Amino acid sequence: MANANIQITLHTADMLGGMPSYEPGGVVQGTVHVTPQEDIKCNHLWVRLWWHTEGRGTRAEKVIEQMDIAQGLLSAHRPISRSFSFDVPREPWSYAGYYINIVWEVKVTIDIPLASDVNQSLPLVLAPRR
Repeated sequence: MANANIQITLHTADMLGGMPSYEPGGVVQGTVHVTPQEDIKCNHLWVRLWWHTEGRGTRAEKVIEQMDIAQGLLSAHRPISRSFSFDVPREPWSYAGYYINIVWEVKVTIDIPLASDVNQSLPLVLAPRR
């Protein structure tokens, strides 16, 4: 299995319950730092803003925006840093309930051919200010 250190840093976020929080219709901005611990052949290095449900029932998910920040060989110990900016839709809002949760995340995926992908995500809250 491929090994890489992935760090996601969000900029200009308010905090709500210890998590970065954004208003519907706002903008999520940040930086991704990826340092492969070995040479990795990758189809794509994706940064995505997405939401998914957790809990009972059929899982729902939607990628809102994505960026392909690298392709090809990721060389060992050679860091890659890229900034990103995603427009946040007005809905669905984050939700934590008894039967279902709606979870928003910025997710980084190293898409590796014929092997397990390497993933790292950072959850965030999408809700209007009180």
